[in-house]
Amino acid sequence: MNKQSKWIGTPAWERGQQVERDFERLLVQRDPQFRRASKDEQYKHIDFKTSFGTIDVKAKKRLTRSSSINQEKLWLEFKNVQGKAGWLTSDHLDILAFERDNCFVLVKRLALLELADNLCDLTHQIDRPEQAMYKGYTRKGRKDLLSVIKMTDIKLINYRIWTK
Repeated sequence: MNKQSKWIGTPAWERGQQVERDFERLLVQRDPQFRRASKDEQYKHIDFKTSFGTIDVKAKKRLTRSSSINQEKLWLEFKNVQGKAGWLTSDHLDILAFERDNCFVLVKRLALLELADNLCDLTHQIDRPEQAMYKGYTRKGRKDLLSVIKMTDIKLINYRIWTK
């Protein structure tokens, strides 16, 4: 069993699949010719290919394992668990769609990356997820590099809202 497949069927995986289906119902109204990403494309952080770019759908996340799901904060992935390009720094991805309670907020990846570069001090490394606001965080035993910003920070760049 590879590391990816150990998550298949877990509640978090099932929730992510449901969020993608919710987004797909909105996407088909805007681009009937879209397609779901291939397995290879999924490894490049792509969930959908559309006439207006590639999209990665992000479900609401917990700030810590013991906290509740939070729509006010966004985890940003600069590097993935192998230390390779995370979804924020992936050259293959155009648009991010962040799940909210009643909508999805869509932003261009490059605009969000520029915003994150201005807001986040990744050289200030912390060791607890609840301290990751605008700072660099790497999970124990992994090579990832993450940070957290506020959802309201998105208002500093162009964004679109797709109401559910």
